[in-house]
Amino acid sequence: MSKLVGFLFLWLYFLNSSLRLMVSAQSSTSPLSIDVLPDGCEELLQLFANKTSKFTLCVLTNARPISVCEHCVNEYNQVLLQYENIQRLHHNDSEVDCRAVLTNIDRLQVVYASYNYVLNMWEQASCKLCLNGTAFNDKTKTVMRLGKLFDACVSNHMNGTTYNSSLCSDCQEDYLNLTNYYNINKISKEFCMDVVDLINTTQADWSLKWKCHIPNYDSEWILLTISFIILLLPILFYFINWISSPEMTNELLSQNRWHQRFIDGSTSTSGYVVIS
Repeated sequence: MSKLVGFLFLWLYFLNSSLRLMVSAQSSTSPLSIDVLPDGCEELLQLFANKTSKFTLCVLTNARPISVCEHCVNEYNQVLLQYENIQRLHHNDSEVDCRAVLTNIDRLQVVYASYNYVLNMWEQASCKLCLNGTAFNDKTKTVMRLGKLFDACVSNHMNGTTYNSSLCSDCQEDYLNLTNYYNINKISKEFCMDVVDLINTTQADWSLKWKCHIPNYDSEWILLTISFIILLLPILFYFINWISSPEMTNELLSQNRWHQRFIDGSTSTSGYVVIS
């Protein structure tokens, strides 16, 4: 996480420096530069640099816990608006094509690269899955509401860095409400990183940090049944092996022969007439 934050700060510094150098170089080098980059285009470039910087700063300050979609949607829309203004053929009824001047001015294409950076960051956060315009949709609002209820319960059982032993039992209902709602709805609808990070952090704290456990009797019975079958298999194997062994086979054959002789003897004596 520290590497990501460091990379974003470096990108922010590079972005501001590059855009400001472009503005100053084109506005002060020669009369030709003044014609190429008039005041209207220079103003657009400066506005785009400021909006992109604000978006980057917003992403950094909301990186942990992740709440980019919730808090940075306005900054994102402002970047889109400023880039759209640059892409217009003419600005303020001017004959100057600011799009060609600002986006095709050199091989670095700083404006275009900065715009793609904003789009990629927003796409990686999957914010469109949670937003309806500039606000959360209904399912995301429900997840966030349940998350706040769970956080409130945990806060009531925290004493500084320690927690009460009753946290697991008292907050179990709020925890189940949150995780069950998420698990049911993620089947039909994916969520943005704001929600995914909330669930992952909650589950990690519940099981690893607070050592809470929710018994699952169905799973325990299945595990016991499988364990019993596994233990029974060696016994069945040895029993079948004993039955099929040569000694046991010979003993069974001897018993069968003796039984057959007894039956034959009984049959042969049954023909005699006893005279009294």
